[in-house]
Amino acid sequence: MKTFLIRGVPLAMQQDGWWMNEDSSGDKPTRDDKAKTPELGRLSLLIPLIALGDILVWQVLPGLSLAVFGAAIVLAALWVAGTKIKGQRLALVAGGSLLALLPLVELVQPLSLLIAVCGVSAMLALLAGLKPTELVGGALRLWPMGLRQTCDDGTGLFRYNDTRGFPAMMQRMLMGWFLPVMLGLVFVLLLLEANPIAQGWADALWQIDMNLPDTDRALFWLCLVPLAWTALSITRMRERLRGTVRLRKMGPAREGIVNPASVTRALIMFNAIFALQTAMDVIYLYGGVGLPDGLTYAEYAHRGAYPLVITALLAGGFALLTRRWTDGNKMLRTLLMLWVAQNVALVVSSLVRLELYVEVYGLTHLRVSAAIWMGLVAGGLALILWQIKQGHRNGWLMLRGGAMAGVVLYMCAWTSFDAVIAKYNLNNPVQKDTYHLCWLGDAAQPIVAAAEVERGQRICTGRHQIRAPRDWREWGFRNWRARNTLAAIQVEVTP
Repeated sequence: MKTFLIRGVPLAMQQDGWWMNEDSSGDKPTRDDKAKTPELGRLSLLIPLIALGDILVWQVLPGLSLAVFGAAIVLAALWVAGTKIKGQRLALVAGGSLLALLPLVELVQPLSLLIAVCGVSAMLALLAGLKPTELVGGALRLWPMGLRQTCDDGTGLFRYNDTRGFPAMMQRMLMGWFLPVMLGLVFVLLLLEANPIAQGWADALWQIDMNLPDTDRALFWLCLVPLAWTALSITRMRERLRGTVRLRKMGPAREGIVNPASVTRALIMFNAIFALQTAMDVIYLYGGVGLPDGLTYAEYAHRGAYPLVITALLAGGFALLTRRWTDGNKMLRTLLMLWVAQNVALVVSSLVRLELYVEVYGLTHLRVSAAIWMGLVAGGLALILWQIKQGHRNGWLMLRGGAMAGVVLYMCAWTSFDAVIAKYNLNNPVQKDTYHLCWLGDAAQPIVAAAEVERGQRICTGRHQIRAPRDWREWGFRNWRARNTLAAIQVEVTP
């Protein structure tokens, strides 16, 4: 009987057969890697690392602190690796970390920061057990894989298999209420930040000053979590960093914190929270009811414009995430559509708030960009609302949302925002910022010059000038048009 041999192994089988790899370095993946570094031990280091990052980096001019924090990340990974790192590998980690972090001690600049990030990434890959020849690929995969590991470990805390007993009941309760309570709290804090009246009510109700960390600092802590957890999970990421895929045992699908019960409670809670904000906007923005003493419409508008847009973006992401459960449930679908509609109303409210603020303080590039961004968000939410109603797939939404954004950007390319800002600020009774007005681009120069001629007084010191192109390669239509207009105005006023 003849034997038929197939020479070579397909690439997919090579990757799936990670368990057949032989590692001559002695750093073979073992099944008790996780046991050697208990979850409690790694969690006990996570908070100190975040606290250290907050002390060393937050609101501190970059300097020696960055090198110290980088060394702390490497030391944390070394603690996780434990006694498996010995001899030559330990010396390589120590020397490589020193060489990578010394440029930061000399001077913090983009180049030294790049060297430090690349060097620390390579040292973490070395601590994970990779061979020197695998370090480049491991360093490139480190942070994306670290973010994935952080998400996997975070969601794994809320998964359960056993449906009996008190622990399972507590887990079900946690899974059913974690999403609506946490996201509800986020929305409440954002709306309190956007609504000084509601925040005043909250202060009066609790009789305490809500000394919560500001949003920027909380986001900074959130960014530190995957950074620190990557270092603390380095040995568990060995195969991922090598580019191989660990085979998983197939089993029944498990639900995480996003499940039908949590989605239902979240939508009911979110609709109630947003209804209060919508009612207050109707009363104070559209109903003409006077604001409390000491609070101007400009302040009310400024407080709410940007937090409400962030709220709407979170709402859009939640709507897309929960389509799996809402599509087959009429009640959930109705609640989701109601909530998205309320978010559209909130973005419109943000535009009204921005208009009130601009009427007092004038236009800037940031405020124009904010108005365009708010319009895009409102349009995107309207598309999501129509998508839910008609039952279209996410590809339908991406195609039309991308087309809408492309059209807006193309129109912006033909619009001179310098001229728009100059015209508005000079022709409306706003607080004049002469410095900002005089430092606008070339397209604003003829408008400012014309206003000076009309008023008979100088707005900007010196003679207006627009640099002419040296040859045809630097020619531009907008610059040419502004230069000709400015020259005509200067000819008219020349005696």
